[in-house]
Amino acid sequence: MMTSEPITPPSASTLTANSVLLVVDAESLLSRYAQPSLDPQKPTVIEDGFIFGISATPKTKNVKNDSKITLTTHNGKVFHIRGRTVSLLAEHSVVFHNITVDDTGILSPPKLIVHGDQTVPAPDPANPNQPGSHKADDHYWECSQLSTGVATCELSFMLINQRCEALGYFRWKTEVTLSA
Repeated sequence: MMTSEPITPPSASTLTANSVLLVVDAESLLSRYAQPSLDPQKPTVIEDGFIFGISATPKTKNVKNDSKITLTTHNGKVFHIRGRTVSLLAEHSVVFHNITVDDTGILSPPKLIVHGDQTVPAPDPANPNQPGSHKADDHYWECSQLSTGVATCELSFMLINQRCEALGYFRWKTEVTLSA
């Protein structure tokens, strides 16, 4: 049963960060790579077209299917990167477990930030129009823009099922353009 506990407001660092959401098309990815690696040290390298970046960039189109990520700073020079999946019944989730940058003069090395035991709002199944909540850990990758330019990033992630079992480990390389 869910309770209506007060939700802690975001920290000041969250308020001054640029949010980036990486959406993984889990169904298409698993269809294309039916036997993905189950070894995190030898992930399946994927081609472009399965991950889409969304950010609150006011100057450019938010989502483009060009398999590149364009980041524009509008709320400080810090970025918080999160991952989610396109999944009809939430049967698959994504966890990015490593992100590397080839040119640390453009983008700082990303670091994993975890905030445990956060109150998360959710509808109450018995009364969906009334707010409820549950406890969960929050996590994101944080990095900072150091200059404008293009950096190559490599993202390592796993797709997991509802029982938190890894269905496969993947790696994707992309260009990230940072502008003012």
